[in-house]
Amino acid sequence: LNWLGKLVRFDFGNSFKYQIPVIDVIKDSMGVSFAVALIATIFEFLIAIPLGVTAATHQYSVRDYIVTVLVMIGISLPSFFFGQLLKNVFSIQLGLFPSSGLIDASKDLSGFALLMDQMWHLFIPILTVVILSIGGRMRMTRTNMLEVLNSDYIRTARSKGLSEKKVIYVHAFRNTMIPLMTLLAGILPSLFGGAMITEEVFAIDGIGRLAYKALQQGDVPFIMGYNMFLAVLTVIGTLLS
Repeated sequence: LNWLGKLVRFDFGNSFKYQIPVIDVIKDSMGVSFAVALIATIFEFLIAIPLGVTAATHQYSVRDYIVTVLVMIGISLPSFFFGQLLKNVFSIQLGLFPSSGLIDASKDLSGFALLMDQMWHLFIPILTVVILSIGGRMRMTRTNMLEVLNSDYIRTARSKGLSEKKVIYVHAFRNTMIPLMTLLAGILPSLFGGAMITEEVFAIDGIGRLAYKALQQGDVPFIMGYNMFLAVLTVIGTLLS
């Protein structure tokens, strides 16, 4: 009851590890996780929805099978394994991107140069999140699109002589988006909650990695505050959707 009373005043207590208010720890570490999640979510929708539509409109074709197989591979790979695989290829073997961290400690950068350096470090983590997350979104888009395309009003639109492009993208696609919009309930906490395993693999000090360390070190106030933070975001996301 004492903890809940403080919660109303946004007082989550002090972190055992950092010895500062939990809300300050969350605010300080949330920015990196939010940037990674936001960029990954945008690319996820831009890639997954067109793939789902093209798979549904070419059902049982070679295109459909190729997309489905690639998506299933992405869904099946654990984030810690796939992230380590990408890091091994692009960072260690090819040397194209940094393997971990958020900035290059050997350089004194500021302004736009610092921003570009951070984006260079975040490329592989964002790529990992995008590839592993497009599968579920693509499958849902494909399933919903197939269901809509078999509806009576779609047959009526085709029988009236409308072009296939207009039938798909004007009539069918708009109704396909309705179930996808309900996913906003899960998107909001994922934007602010951090990718715990991915951040740990790439040593990015986002809120997800801090939560992982707090679990290991028994930082109870931080874990309670973090979980309550995600719970509130989940409720807000559900109301928005």
